[in-house]
Amino acid sequence: MIRQLAFLLPLILALGLGGPARAQDAPPLRVSAHLQTSDPLQAGATAQLQLEVLTSTWFTHPPRLPALDLAGVLVTPPSGQGEIVRDTRDGVAYSGLRYTYLLSLTAPGTVQVPALTVSAQVGPGGAQASGSSKPFTFNVTGGSGAANTPALADGQMTVTQDYALAPDPLVVGGRITRSIAQRAEGVQAMLLPAAPLGDVPGFKRYPREPEVTTLSDGRGGFIGGQRIDHADYVAQQEGDVSLPPVTMRWRDASGKPREQELLGRTFTVQAAPAATLPFSLADDLAQLRHGLRWTIPSHWLAWAGAVAGGALVLWLSWPWWRRGARALHARTERRRAGERWHWRAWRRAARDDAGSLSAFYRWLALAAGTRNLRAAVAPLDDPERATTRSVLGQVYGAQAGDTHWRATLLAASRRWRRIWRAQQAPPPAHALPVCLNPQRQSPHGSAVRHKGSER
Repeated sequence: MIRQLAFLLPLILALGLGGPARAQDAPPLRVSAHLQTSDPLQAGATAQLQLEVLTSTWFTHPPRLPALDLAGVLVTPPSGQGEIVRDTRDGVAYSGLRYTYLLSLTAPGTVQVPALTVSAQVGPGGAQASGSSKPFTFNVTGGSGAANTPALADGQMTVTQDYALAPDPLVVGGRITRSIAQRAEGVQAMLLPAAPLGDVPGFKRYPREPEVTTLSDGRGGFIGGQRIDHADYVAQQEGDVSLPPVTMRWRDASGKPREQELLGRTFTVQAAPAATLPFSLADDLAQLRHGLRWTIPSHWLAWAGAVAGGALVLWLSWPWWRRGARALHARTERRRAGERWHWRAWRRAARDDAGSLSAFYRWLALAAGTRNLRAAVAPLDDPERATTRSVLGQVYGAQAGDTHWRATLLAASRRWRRIWRAQQAPPPAHALPVCLNPQRQSPHGSAVRHKGSER
C-alpha cells in the first residue's frame, strides 16, 4: 500500500501543477482579411474588405478592431455589428465574427493592405488573445471616361425626379421644387455626384442641402447609397416657362458609361392676385395714433406736484421731525413725572369710592418730599395735624369701612398743596433770605424750607 501511494503522489502533483498552466494559455485568434469580390476594381467604385476573427472557444468581450488607413482610399470602419461565421480547420471547430470595411476607391493604382492585428478576451478565464491577418495588395484601374463620369455603380442605379408646386396653379412669386434622387447599389452616398440643377431664365433658383443616406440590409450589411438633390425655383414673370431636361451619367460595374435623361416640364405662371386687405390699414393706424393720445387733467398735475413737493419736504425735514418726536416724548414723560399730573390723578381717585390711596401717596412724595403723611404735616399748625389724625383713624381705624374720609382728605390736601407750593416757590430776585423773612417762617420760628430740609 505504501509503495502504491509513493507511485501515485508524483503523478497527482504533476497533473495538478500542469492543469492550471494549460488553463491560463489562451488559444490564438485566427484573423483573415480579404476583398469581397475578385473582379477588377475601378476608381470611383466601393469595395468591401471583410475581416474575420475566429476562436475555438468564445469571446468574453467584443474584439478590438484596428484602424485602417490606405493611400488613395476613403475608408469607412465597421459600424460595430458583425456577422456570425463558423468554420472547421484541421478538425477544430471555430466560430467568430465578420466585420466589413467600406473602401471608396478615389484614385487608380496599387493599394497595399497591411497586416491587421485584432485582440480579444476569450475562454472561460477571459484571457487576452490576439492575431494578425496576412497583408495583401490589389489594383485599381482608372476605367474609360472616369474623369467625366466619376460615379460607378456595382449594381443597379436608379434615378428619379419629382416636382412640387406651391401654390398650384403657379403664380408670380410661387415656388417649384425640383427633386432628383439617385439610388445606387455598391456605391457610398458621398461618392454620388450632385444633380446639375442650374439657373433657368424666368426663375430665381434657391438650392437646398442634399439628403445623403447609406442603405443597409437592417443587420449592418452595406447595400449602397442614396442622394437626393433639391432646388427651389421661384417664378419671376407670368407666362409659359420651362424647366429644362437633366441628363444623369454614371458607369456600370463593367465600366461602360450609362446615362438617363430626366424630362423637363413647362409651367404656366399666372399674375399674382391683388392682395385685398380685410381691413383698412390707414384707418387702423389713425385709430392707433388716436388711442395713444392721453389727456391728463390739470388738477391731476397739481395734486401730483403737491404730493411730490410734500414728499420732498418730508424727506428733507425728516431729521428735524425725529428730533421733535423725541423732544415731545421726553416732555410727556417729564409731565407725567411732575406734581401736577399726580395731583390730577389723586383727585380722580378721590372721587372713586373703590379707589385706593396709591395715587395720594405718589402725589404726597412729590409735593412734600416724603411718603409719610404724619411727617409731611408735622411742620403745619395744630388743626392740620388734627385733621391728619382724624383721616388716618377713619382709613385704618375701627371705621375703616366709611368712605367719607376721601372728601375730607381731598379738601385737606388742597390746603396742604397751597402751603407746600408757596413754601417751594422760588423767592424774587431781590427778596430777603428765608432766615430773615418772617412771612416764610413757621409758627415755631424757624424757616420752613430749612426745617423741611432737616426732615
